[in-house]
Amino acid sequence: MAALSTALGWAIASAGPPEPLEIDDEASVVAPVEIDDDATVVVPESETAVEIVEITAPPAPTQDEAEPAPEPTPEVPEPPPEPPAPPPEPDTPHAQRWQAFIEHVHPAGFVQVDFLWRQISLDELSDGNREPLNETAFLLRNARLGVDADWRYVGLTAYADLFSNNQGVRPATLDAHAQIPGKRGDPPLVQLRVGMLRVPFGFENYNQSDIQRFFGERTLVVHAFMPGLFDVGASLSGHVWALDWIVGVYNGQPVGAPGWGFRDPNRAKDYAGRLRLAGELFPKLHAAFGVSLLTGTGFSAGTGPTKDSFVWVDLNEDGRVTLAELLPVPGSAGRPSENFRRWGAGADLQLETPIPRLGALTLYSEVAIGSNLDRAVAIADPVALGRDQRGIGWYLGLTQELTRYAALGVRFDEYLPNLDALEPFAGTNVITRRRFRTLAAGLAGRLYGGSFLRARLLVEYEHQLSNSLGRDAAGRPAKLDNDTLRVRAEVAF
Repeated sequence: MAALSTALGWAIASAGPPEPLEIDDEASVVAPVEIDDDATVVVPESETAVEIVEITAPPAPTQDEAEPAPEPTPEVPEPPPEPPAPPPEPDTPHAQRWQAFIEHVHPAGFVQVDFLWRQISLDELSDGNREPLNETAFLLRNARLGVDADWRYVGLTAYADLFSNNQGVRPATLDAHAQIPGKRGDPPLVQLRVGMLRVPFGFENYNQSDIQRFFGERTLVVHAFMPGLFDVGASLSGHVWALDWIVGVYNGQPVGAPGWGFRDPNRAKDYAGRLRLAGELFPKLHAAFGVSLLTGTGFSAGTGPTKDSFVWVDLNEDGRVTLAELLPVPGSAGRPSENFRRWGAGADLQLETPIPRLGALTLYSEVAIGSNLDRAVAIADPVALGRDQRGIGWYLGLTQELTRYAALGVRFDEYLPNLDALEPFAGTNVITRRRFRTLAAGLAGRLYGGSFLRARLLVEYEHQLSNSLGRDAAGRPAKLDNDTLRVRAEVAF
């Protein structure tokens, strides 16, 4: 193409100004063709005319000379997707400390809502405090939320009752602890706790929480001796082989006991301890045995001084005051408050074995005896009574899992709050031991939301075989009908 351009330029320049061309009739016009790089143009030596020559393109390659078809490229499998990148490391010391803190904090909580039917309910108000006597109603029994945190050598536990048995928000347990950790999966070798702690007295009070217990409420003897699960104090515990031990000192006023709340009215403290041995007794038979002791000092509130006064008794009911109807009431100097000694002891046993295709079968029992220890059912006050008040109680329970989604249980308990009770009858004092016997049976269904959420529906009926709270026509102690039907919905995480 470069040679063709040069030749045409030289020919035009040497020819001078262009002259009009005459096209002969026989002339023909050749259609333009595409000029390939390999085409050649021949320019004649004539200075006056340019001969148009035929331009031929090189022949197309034959089928044999055609390039072979490219071989197909083998398919390469796609590499597996890369795992997600780990979260970026905290870039500040404060963020690093916060992340290390969160990794060891475990939130937990539960909600229990009951529907109760009580045979003793009345559509009336109490004569004393004017509180409703109706107990057939829906009840928000427990709503507890908190955290457990453990950093190997130190830790803390903090739980709050948001609404417990119609009471407001209050701390349930709040403690800090230091420990020497045991082997992986074992309890600490030694642990020191301070704060609001669970009192180590009895299996049902110390080793069973509200969501571990099958039945809706604790037995009457446990409730009488330990009306509240927690008390403010300090404890030292440990684990050696299959033995768990704990000793502690406490204010002696459990949270939930009537009267003093979180305050301690005397300087003396209560001391409690517990030993528990657990392990495999025989193949497929797990056993645990425990003993508990408690000793301390109770408080009997005194009375204030009073002045002389009189009262009017309308003997003839005429509405008029007469001298004969005015009765003098002499004043008194009052009685100072006094302390008294109290103690308690108990033993418990648990047996568990798996039943094929069903689940665990558990048999458990406990017996407890106390002197001046009742703080809820028949509150002990030996100063006002003039003697010690001894009480004893026991229970026997059995639960059977029906797969992991259901379970049933039955329990019998008996409690005698005052073994030496005397009441006048027909001019003489006779021993009248009040006896509470209760038979409870229940059926529960369970659902699970992953590994951390559990829901349970419990239907339970309690029949009081005897309670000695009523009176017969002759005025003697008699049974008062006081059965209870409980339907509980529970969610725990």
